[in-house]
Amino acid sequence: MKDQLGNNVKEEMDNIRIPEDKLNHTIQMAIERGKKDRGGHGKKWIYYSSAAVLLFGLLIGSALVSPAMANVVSKIPYLGSIFESKDDVVVGMSEELREKGYPINGLGGSFPEKVIRIWIEGDKDYFNRVKTEVEEVAMEFLESRNYDAYTVKVSRYEEREVPQKDKETQQRSEDFQLIDRRVREELNKRNIEVIQLAHVARPESIQIQIPNNTEATSDEIKEVVREIMSENNIRSIPVEIKKINMQKREQDRRWREILQIVSDDLLGKKVYKVRMVGYSVHPEPEIQAFITLSSKDENAKDFAKQLEEVIDEFLKSDQMKERIKGDPYHITIYSKDDKIIN
Repeated sequence: MKDQLGNNVKEEMDNIRIPEDKLNHTIQMAIERGKKDRGGHGKKWIYYSSAAVLLFGLLIGSALVSPAMANVVSKIPYLGSIFESKDDVVVGMSEELREKGYPINGLGGSFPEKVIRIWIEGDKDYFNRVKTEVEEVAMEFLESRNYDAYTVKVSRYEEREVPQKDKETQQRSEDFQLIDRRVREELNKRNIEVIQLAHVARPESIQIQIPNNTEATSDEIKEVVREIMSENNIRSIPVEIKKINMQKREQDRRWREILQIVSDDLLGKKVYKVRMVGYSVHPEPEIQAFITLSSKDENAKDFAKQLEEVIDEFLKSDQMKERIKGDPYHITIYSKDDKIIN
């Protein structure tokens, strides 16, 4: 944990899966609660199993700090206040805007740029009239939570024509829907739980996730799928079976929630100097924190040590004990140039 990444940077970073909805590009999020009120389903944040969700940062406790870091660390607030906010920044801001009557079509975040993007429905005249008002409401909402790391961009929502699927693509889609329904039905009859069934385009395959304690063999399940494809005159598609450790899956869910709890506060405040953070549960839970200091900065190592201590202090707080459930874990701090510095 103390060694720099050196030539192993790429290998280490490849092990961190980054959820596309939170990082590297802007997501357009249908307003969850607003859509539900209108009977829709809305879009949901997607997290990959074993993903490194880059959404964490640092807090400050009572530990002593080096003189070189005293000025910086003394300004870092404690993270206990994050439990006071019921909603995350996206849901909270969307509700604030909707309550004021603005027709919000979508609202999302772009990371690590930290841009909150808002899409407004309406014609150009209406958009031009309310654009500044919406920006002001959004900024006031961020200020109410002391989030000074975000910028806001308001855009007019324009419907785009959905391209029509060609006949071959449409047929593949219909075939997969049939396979999905029939395979689930047949495996359910055999008391085989299906965690996930997916159609992968490249290379094309049917991927099925099942619990690792499933008594049926992979060959038996593959045969079920092949028979269904044959009975319905569907061309043969390779079938892959993946057995999932259910205890590890549950652990992954808990650590994803742990990161989600602190994501808004730590990304929202400049004082934390956090550009991204991540988690993994393989082989054991690990927090990866990515800060804005270069490994060549004379204060970087001191800052990283303090960061590790305060993250650890927060994870050991009474509020987090129930979620952590005694799991042993590691904390790894990465510099701006992606070197381990703690």
